Amino acid sequence: MSNIKEVPSPQEIVIQNEYGRIIVMDSITFSDKRNNSGDVLVGASFCGILSIRWPLRVNPKGVICHAAGPGLERAGENGLFALEAAKIPGATAETMSCRIADGQDMYNNGVVDRVNDSAHLLGVSSGMSIKEAAQRMLEYWPVLPEVYKPCVVAHESRHGKVMAMGSVTFIETEHRGRVVCAGSHFGQTSAAYSSRFDLAGVMCNDAGFCKDRSGVSGLKVLDEVNIPGAAVSVYTARIGDGFSTYSDGIISAYNLAARKVGISEGITAKVAAELMLKAYSLKN
Repeated sequence: MSNIKEVPSPQEIVIQNEYGRIIVMDSITFSDKRNNSGDVLVGASFCGILSIRWPLRVNPKGVICHAAGPGLERAGENGLFALEAAKIPGATAETMSCRIADGQDMYNNGVVDRVNDSAHLLGVSSGMSIKEAAQRMLEYWPVLPEVYKPCVVAHESRHGKVMAMGSVTFIETEHRGRVVCAGSHFGQTSAAYSSRFDLAGVMCNDAGFCKDRSGVSGLKVLDEVNIPGAAVSVYTARIGDGFSTYSDGIISAYNLAARKVGISEGITAKVAAELMLKAYSLKN
């Protein structure tokens, strides 16, 4: 049995910048593991449901194919609906404006025929050059939804408030003078967030301490700004759950500023929080 040669599937990057890449190919079926969600794929196949299966696998920023007629029941363009279902901007090149199976001719000379809703929202329209349409798709940055940031008052006394939150990234300037009980680990990155604010204290999870005690390495960072910091054992409180840090946590590590206000290993986070609040109120 003779060996059957593989069909070459070249891709040419025509633009690469901070937004991603525009990649041109003679067939959109050449889309593969070389591609990613930062790519606009210009492939000179017909834009049918069958052809679009290939680029859908790599979730690109945009897809432009050939209208190829578009023929009976506009079958040469019905892949635009599949792209829209995945919220991927899609467009076709007008049949007579460029050669099919010639990606460079389509990119350089093609004119847009039809677009899906996602492409329309980017300003891609019929009659526009394929080059401009690809550029608009490339420069589109999707708007990311806001991360839900639950933050509640876990405790309040005459000395102040204890805030429970999932992550130290939720800390705001309005939390000045409060104790923050977060579900974060107490590594360097957590301290980088929390050390920016004037807080009565910070408690996070020790994350099992980790290699080189990196799970609590942020405690020293808080000492540099004289904020009491303490970690609770991962075996006593759920990591990622600030309310559990406060209500269930047992102190497993602390910094020098925390020791000065009376915090020690083995006490509850509830007791530690009150000590932090009291010390802050006396100082201020």
